[in-house]
Amino acid sequence: MTLFNRMKLNRDATRITQYFYIKLYASLLLTCLCAFQISAQQNSDIWVGKLNLWEKDPISELVQITDTDSYTNQPYFFDNSHLFYTQAMNVEAGESQIDVWVFDFKLGTGKNVTQSTFSEYSPTPLPYGAGMSVIRVNGEGKQELWEIDPQGKAIKNIVPEVEPVGYQVWMNNKELLLFVLGEPHTLQRVDSAKANAVPQIVDSNIGASLFQFEKTDWFLYTNKTDGNYLNAYNIKSKKVIQVASMPKNSEYFSVSPIGHVITSDGNTLWQRKFMLKGEKIKAMDKWLPIKMSQGECEKGVSRTAVSPDTSMIALVCPRQ
Repeated sequence: MTLFNRMKLNRDATRITQYFYIKLYASLLLTCLCAFQISAQQNSDIWVGKLNLWEKDPISELVQITDTDSYTNQPYFFDNSHLFYTQAMNVEAGESQIDVWVFDFKLGTGKNVTQSTFSEYSPTPLPYGAGMSVIRVNGEGKQELWEIDPQGKAIKNIVPEVEPVGYQVWMNNKELLLFVLGEPHTLQRVDSAKANAVPQIVDSNIGASLFQFEKTDWFLYTNKTDGNYLNAYNIKSKKVIQVASMPKNSEYFSVSPIGHVITSDGNTLWQRKFMLKGEKIKAMDKWLPIKMSQGECEKGVSRTAVSPDTSMIALVCPRQ
């Protein structure tokens, strides 16, 4: 496992003044909807800690990597050295500008990537080349899926025929599953390589989190039709199965590369191991509470992200 040799941070400063030191070895998304104004969003910060899901207390050595009195959310590890996230800008001026940022663990600093006149949400690595896909809110307030280059420049609208998009996950180099806002919210499958492609509705009344399960053909999401359930969609067979019930009041979830699902009910973090058994995903044991060795996130956790090598976890915590 990758270990933190040292993670020190001045939590009372307005900027990070010390460096992370990380020793690595190789192995290998909205507290609210994008269209909401910043005033309606919850001010939050991102904390990062060591993660060992096999320990009694899986999370340790938490440090705060952002310190702004504004909306900071949607963490996503693009690799073991870079955590992308979204952050509200020009809050004092009353603007609803959201930019994509990246925290570099080797440098110990955060950097604004997009710096555009539009708001960008939900940064997700592209399956081809460098850059990312984001949800971009245009001048008319429409939420579109855009490709952004590594320097933060907007390249193209990936699926002009689908709007409003809230979240995305790539199935391969051209096909995506999209969380599309509506009454109800729907899970839609679309081929970005086809001009004027008609998206297929996979499921309705879904939650916002979309993740591939390990390196399989199964993709996880939640369905809220008759409760709150973890569902899985197979991109080859196009079959949908109900996997397990989610903890009460849980909203977002993340998935580790080794099959652990982590979620929060706002107060408690929960984890559960899932495995591929034959043609289905099976839940192992039960939902287990995660205790943190420190009490930094005293107001709870809204969402999480796990690094590709499972050595780190990012937590979105409401401001104290």
